Amino acid sequence: MQAQSAPLNPVRPVSTGPSAHLSASATAQVQQDWLVIRLTVQKEGASASLVQTQLKNVMALALSQAQVPERGQNENPSHALQISTGQLQVSPRYSNEGKMSGWAGVAELMVQGRDLERITALAGRLSGLSVSQMEWKISPDLMAQTGAKLQGQAVAQWRAKADALTQQLGFSRYTIGEVTLGSPGSGQNFGPRAMAMAMMDAGPEARGAPIPVQAGLAQVTVVVSGHVLLQ
Repeated sequence: MQAQSAPLNPVRPVSTGPSAHLSASATAQVQQDWLVIRLTVQKEGASASLVQTQLKNVMALALSQAQVPERGQNENPSHALQISTGQLQVSPRYSNEGKMSGWAGVAELMVQGRDLERITALAGRLSGLSVSQMEWKISPDLMAQTGAKLQGQAVAQWRAKADALTQQLGFSRYTIGEVTLGSPGSGQNFGPRAMAMAMMDAGPEARGAPIPVQAGLAQVTVVVSGHVLLQ
């Protein structure tokens, strides 16, 4: 006799009869669509205040350049760039003899979004900053859309496992106990990964040029697990 599937409505079993814990998952490979570029500037000087002022001046100029509208810029919100500052740190430097010889500092600026052409062009022309790291991710919107599809597939597989187990053990039906619906998570990357880029010594001809990039694939998985009470 065909086992009857219970609605996926998590409730605590009210009986102490036979039960089983089942899990199922659904996975998909997704094209990464979100690029994060981290740019840094390093300065050295005789005093902490001098180094800090130099860093602030470079960051202020870069932020003003980043805010200038580009000719023919696409106003589509999905193509908007996210620009944010990262760490700004100043620390003492020491000589080989252990004596303080000055101060060194570093400041960061992050540019991220979907519009790869604008991101790479902007990162290549910001004055005083060099690319230190580039990383591909899956955008929140695409992750949510993919997760919604995979959750339905994982739930269907979980139900199929519960139906099959109920039949195989000779029971007629089951009641769903506690069920956990996992959030979508990305795993192994297939293709270009996060990479450090040494651009500090790039010549004048390299600065201002768009940075070549290529997205890879990432694996997204949703897991469903829970108990069934066999009846």
